[in-house]
Amino acid sequence: MRVIKADVAVFGSGPAGIGAALAAARGGAKTYLIEKMGILGGQMTGGLVTGLHGYRVHVNANLKDGDNVYLAMDHKTKQTVAGIPEEVVNRLKEMGAAYTSGEGPAMRQEYEPEAMKILLFKMMDEAGVNLMLNTFAFGVIMEGTKIKAVRLANKNGEEYIEAKQFIDATADGDIAAWAGAPYEKGRPEDGRVSSVTVYTKFGGVDLHKMLDYLDEHPEDNHIGTPEGWRKVLDANNGPLHVNGFRELIQKAHTNGDYVVPLNGKYDKPSPIFIISHSCFPSDQTAMNIDMGYNIDLTDNDDVTRAEVHARMVQIPQVAKFLKKYMPGFENSYLMESAPLLGTRESRRIVGEYMLNEDDILSNRKFDDGVARCGRAMNVHSPTGGKDKEERGGQHWLEPNDPQGYDIPYRCILAKGVENVLTSGRCISVTHYALGSVRGIPNCMATGEAAGTAAALTIKQDKTLRSLDIQELRKVLRANNVILD
Repeated sequence: MRVIKADVAVFGSGPAGIGAALAAARGGAKTYLIEKMGILGGQMTGGLVTGLHGYRVHVNANLKDGDNVYLAMDHKTKQTVAGIPEEVVNRLKEMGAAYTSGEGPAMRQEYEPEAMKILLFKMMDEAGVNLMLNTFAFGVIMEGTKIKAVRLANKNGEEYIEAKQFIDATADGDIAAWAGAPYEKGRPEDGRVSSVTVYTKFGGVDLHKMLDYLDEHPEDNHIGTPEGWRKVLDANNGPLHVNGFRELIQKAHTNGDYVVPLNGKYDKPSPIFIISHSCFPSDQTAMNIDMGYNIDLTDNDDVTRAEVHARMVQIPQVAKFLKKYMPGFENSYLMESAPLLGTRESRRIVGEYMLNEDDILSNRKFDDGVARCGRAMNVHSPTGGKDKEERGGQHWLEPNDPQGYDIPYRCILAKGVENVLTSGRCISVTHYALGSVRGIPNCMATGEAAGTAAALTIKQDKTLRSLDIQELRKVLRANNVILD
């Protein structure tokens, strides 16, 4: 049985794992990246997500005006994320696969997922990261409060990986939880977690006709204005992020043409459509809609139920709904659905500090800040919302004077385990704070912080808790990470 020796072992190659593996390897550590799929990127590739959302400060993101700052062309607000996340955008631009109209990344930076697959492999190869694809982690071997090894399974059979530092970028906090770190799940009153989705791609769409409908039915438009979107569409200089169509969905549901998403609590669901024309030809769209509520992503039976329902029930009925009810979609057809379930929340590993809503709303600074974020708290409903509730029970919270806030090192330091750092959406935050930090660039930024810290401990023969945080911040700044 093979035993692999590493300095740093990173689990999961979503945005957090990408940031962590690159930072650790560039910091001189012998780094292994373990990924269950045959591609890198997580939601960025396997999830068909077309936008990296969270590079800048959100300001009045839901204003209905033609110059809405939620547009992917937005370069007006303060940039809070750079480092490896910005490098990824810049390199995608060089490939002709990232779409922006200004210097630096936009608030939501659109890109081509297929190009992302190529780029991530190239970046890992350049950094000397050792890849283990199609490999599952399924348990840990402990020595006291330290992980000695993680058990792996792949075509070789069972294997083990030993490392000096382990970085949990699994999104679900699997490694840290198995090692005994405490965790929370869901909102405080009942433990219910945010919704899941599956990104879908449709062709045969007439977006001008869809915008004509919104002209006549402003109540069905939640972001921007049809005239503003039309300018973007006609100039072909950016993506559309059209959000709404609630009244059409309610009408279809009343007629028996739209089923309640899995585990929906109310009889009349108010899910949110997001239709994005980004990196596609003008007759194609990407679509994101809630398809299941309160799915426990740490329970395989629950995940299986959600996968089957989304692909057997929800996606086919959305396709029928579009053709029958949505102007401009009369000739539409389903081109593709993401192979990876779109997820927002499961375990949040308890660290030495738990970032909370007040920290975000007060633009808080921390002495041990290792990343910054300006994204609003976008918390999708765990239930589908009450009948007629605005945006299906979705919560959107911003500071009165948004400037961005720090994510402290203590939030990625798993409590009770000596050699585990967390990154991405499983870091130590509250349910509502997660709605902010779960943005892809922000997950990549916490990954970069974790990878940099892990490499430094090995270089300096330090523990995660004896590491000089100001030295870590100095290295991060030198690598173009925004901390000020």
